[in-house]
Amino acid sequence: MSVNAFLRQGFVPFEEGVLDQAGRLTGIAPVLRERALAAAALVGRPAQATFIGIGASLAALAAPVAHLSARGIPSVRLNAAEAGPFDDSATLVALSQSGRSRETVDVMRAAPGRKLAVVNVTDSPMAAAADSVLTLGDLPDSLASTIGFTASVMAVSMLAETWTDGEPSASWLSLGERLAEFRTATSERAEEIADLLSAASIIDLVAPADQHGVAEGGALLLREVTRVPAASFETRQYLHGLMESTHPSTLHIVLDGPDDGQIVRALGSLGRQIVELRTGTHVTHGERTLVVPIEAHSPLEIPVFVAALLQQVALRSARARGIDPDEFLFLDTGTKLDDGE
Repeated sequence: MSVNAFLRQGFVPFEEGVLDQAGRLTGIAPVLRERALAAAALVGRPAQATFIGIGASLAALAAPVAHLSARGIPSVRLNAAEAGPFDDSATLVALSQSGRSRETVDVMRAAPGRKLAVVNVTDSPMAAAADSVLTLGDLPDSLASTIGFTASVMAVSMLAETWTDGEPSASWLSLGERLAEFRTATSERAEEIADLLSAASIIDLVAPADQHGVAEGGALLLREVTRVPAASFETRQYLHGLMESTHPSTLHIVLDGPDDGQIVRALGSLGRQIVELRTGTHVTHGERTLVVPIEAHSPLEIPVFVAALLQQVALRSARARGIDPDEFLFLDTGTKLDDGE
């Protein structure tokens, strides 16, 4: 069964993954920096790039793709299940932490042109299908991904910065320490959000287009760990009718963006429960809005900070609901390749 091959990569308990993540990111940051430099040099600066992934890996690609497109390298992010066919004019970058995601590997095997695999498990089918590999280094991860997700964001962001700026930002080397400080500073807020989540019937996560992966990854994490229905929405799309389904039992988690606080104000006027993830200027909000400042050094760091916060929330909410965060109801669904496939 494919799940057996998948599980051999090694897993740690979700709680351990959450608690140890910041220190481990500090340790791997300089190593990932050198690997990103080497991978970027080997592939060369692309004229255009296509990034593919599925699940959390797809979410991890959003901010780097926006970074590249804003700096002169047209880039797109595609769900691997919907991607292709490709010609050989674009560089294909595929992300799969396990290197066994069936849809992503199938695309890599069929695509022409330059192919770069970003993987955690170095000896994997996707790595074998690529021309070059950027590996996280076989990091033990939790089943509901912790460092596998944040290190993936770090690695692809470093790759993107190398292509646009010549090297990764030096701020990545201090990210782990700053993340540890952030976790301490937001501990009480995380507990409050967990209480709200446990009382919610559904969770709406909303983020701008260039940070849509924040909402996608957060919704997936909360579904997996807490089993509360959660969905992700892009900011402007949410304003175009999707927020009409708001309900007193809905928890709204909103990353500030191009609406200039309109979502927060509109929902606040109805007395809805809101968590505002603030990266920019102050927004007037109602008394039922919890504000969490996200003090990232660049937009590329925002997904890591939000993931760290939501991991804390998910862990605490799962405990309160009596759910084992390391027990999945539907693990072996054929999404991972078996040995020899």
